[in-house]
Amino acid sequence: MYLRYQSQIVHVSWSTMVEKTVARASSPVRRSSSSEADAVISQIAQSIDVARLQFKRLRKDLDDYNALTRHGATIRVFGDHPQEETLSKSRESRTAIYADVHFLLMSLHDTDKMLSRLKVLFPREAELANLRNRHRALLRYCEDFRTHMEHFDSSNGVEDCGNLHEYVYNYRGRTLNLGPELEQTAESFFSDLMSVWLKMSARQRKIRDLISRTNNAG
Repeated sequence: MYLRYQSQIVHVSWSTMVEKTVARASSPVRRSSSSEADAVISQIAQSIDVARLQFKRLRKDLDDYNALTRHGATIRVFGDHPQEETLSKSRESRTAIYADVHFLLMSLHDTDKMLSRLKVLFPREAELANLRNRHRALLRYCEDFRTHMEHFDSSNGVEDCGNLHEYVYNYRGRTLNLGPELEQTAESFFSDLMSVWLKMSARQRKIRDLISRTNNAG
């Protein structure tokens, strides 16, 4: 649903923005191809959809892990070694959390990268810079943790998928709160991003129409 909605914006509004940029013959800003802008928007839409999917997966991961480690929880045992079975399920659950956290942070990072690309394509649009500044805390928090996950010293050969206490994920001394607030903050970022797109599209469409009427009058 999100991608279909985005497709409408790409075809109706963003090509309009690019056309307006090209129409500024006297402007020193380099021309941007509509295909490049559309590709960036498509990548942003995909990254946001991936992030939303990862949040959904993480909710299940957290429920599974907390149910597994809850005091008195029963573990279904296939065989004669219940302790080994419990440890195996715990490891499987922690591995799922590790993978889904990392993929979530990568998708948020990709969204941020594409936002930076839009700023290059449309340097006169101050709202793009303002958008990133408003959500800098979220983006920096997630980027720092992603970098931490990817740059640990694994030379000792010890496998580590981190640990979880309720919603707080701990990975090698750094913590990431996976509670509802993180998802709400990310959704606020996505919503603001959409709002900026729509405002920019409407503004650029008006400018294009004005240029068109001026050219026809001449």
